[in-house]
Amino acid sequence: MKAWTLIAFYLSKDIWSRWLEHPGAVLARLLVGVLLAALLLFAQAGFALAGRSLETRVARLGAGTLLVTEVAGPDRTGRAPLGELLAPLAGRAELIAFRQLPVPARDPLRGDLLVLTYNRATAVALAPALAGVPPAGIHYVTADLPAGLPLEVELDGVPRPVVTVAPPAWLARLPLFNPLLIVPEETAADWTRAGHLEFCLVLADPSRPGEVAALAEGVRTLLLVERRDTAQLQSPENLLAEIRQLDLTRRRAQAAAGLGGGLVLALVFGAIAGLEYRQNRYIVALLRSFGAPSTLVLLRYAVEAVLLLGLAGAAAWLVAGGLHGRVFGFAGFEAGLLDRATLDPYGWADVWSQLRWLLLGAALSVAPVALALRQPVGRILQ
Repeated sequence: MKAWTLIAFYLSKDIWSRWLEHPGAVLARLLVGVLLAALLLFAQAGFALAGRSLETRVARLGAGTLLVTEVAGPDRTGRAPLGELLAPLAGRAELIAFRQLPVPARDPLRGDLLVLTYNRATAVALAPALAGVPPAGIHYVTADLPAGLPLEVELDGVPRPVVTVAPPAWLARLPLFNPLLIVPEETAADWTRAGHLEFCLVLADPSRPGEVAALAEGVRTLLLVERRDTAQLQSPENLLAEIRQLDLTRRRAQAAAGLGGGLVLALVFGAIAGLEYRQNRYIVALLRSFGAPSTLVLLRYAVEAVLLLGLAGAAAWLVAGGLHGRVFGFAGFEAGLLDRATLDPYGWADVWSQLRWLLLGAALSVAPVALALRQPVGRILQ
């Protein structure tokens, strides 16, 4: 125990005295460490923000939502509707089908309205929203009015009673969403014969990109087999692939940057440590001749490197956190993404994933001293 106490005393005294004698060398290593650590942290934060921005875009479009649309003119109203055509996929995802009708509708206070008709299968998806309002033949879907409010609107030139309904979350994924009327297909049979625009939402699990791609391929196959070449498919496949590619690029770039940063740190710290050792190798040789182990000398340089890196990492963490909003705000990221309470790229796990490369570089920086200590003491003292 006494030996370890003496070793600790020697290390602390020697490191402190060297720092006082050569403050420039200390500041140089600190500056290099801060710059490298800050660059790695900023790069990691940039990738994290880019990934979250892309995920936000996908979420707005519906990460697991496939949208199939088709225009059915008066001469094609006899064809099977999209909801029926895609029914074989119902076991793998939820299908919600609508038809937009070319029927004039107007709210006297809020202007023109869109009119959609739905089938019995879609009524099941609408049931949670309709359950909380009084029963009605026509529902007025709007986020601007309280649900369950009875109103009167003009539909095809005739005043009709309606009841307001809050829009389900998935309904916002339709590109035409705004205040609209939804009508059961039994009520809209005559209007449907005049032609319509069909919509079919295929709601897949967004956490399984492979399933989304398989469903998209299934939709394309069914459309091809049925010769529905006028139907259009909007799929998040490309955006999901971009997220996967961005994550892969992030991993590779961070590994490459980390290795590069560790190598630079090893070269700078190692060069300074080698110079310091050469200036004091005669004294070190004397200590070794008196029985001081070489491991003790090597430990002194390793402890110093780790201590300096720890100080540099803490300073870099403070710098990155303080400049985070300004740097990435200037880079054009949305203000909502820059709130560290929502997305903090400087948590301990994220910081450690980058600074461990610099720690490896700090460990390698003692290699020149380790090689120098292999030289026989007699050759140095002669």
